[in-house]
Amino acid sequence: MTKEELLAMPADDYMNEQQLAFFVSLLQATKLETHERIEQSRVAIESLDTPADPADAASVEEERHWLVNSIERDQRLLPQLEMALGRISDESFGWCDDSGEAIGLKRLLISPTTKYCIEAQERHEQIDKHQRQA
Repeated sequence: MTKEELLAMPADDYMNEQQLAFFVSLLQATKLETHERIEQSRVAIESLDTPADPADAASVEEERHWLVNSIERDQRLLPQLEMALGRISDESFGWCDDSGEAIGLKRLLISPTTKYCIEAQERHEQIDKHQRQA
């Protein structure tokens, strides 16, 4: 099934077997790509040499820092992907954890690991912002 076919389905077919199968495939593919990116970044870090020239060394260190950040970001994504697959298994995928309302196919295509509808996500972000400011 393509994204276009998914979005063309009637609203009352929300989270039917075909849609769930689509998201299982999407999440598993994303998980595989993430593992591959992590491995590629690790290989790239191992291949970096420390040059004698300070300017070149700074450039290499900047690249190393960028690669480490990339690995950390991808490693944070993996548990989110697993949790989303778990929500598919327990049939809560696609439904907002706060309100129980449909998250929506367009939002799930953009962020398949999300647990919240837009309104709930905005509330959570506001709470986080206030907590950081306190």
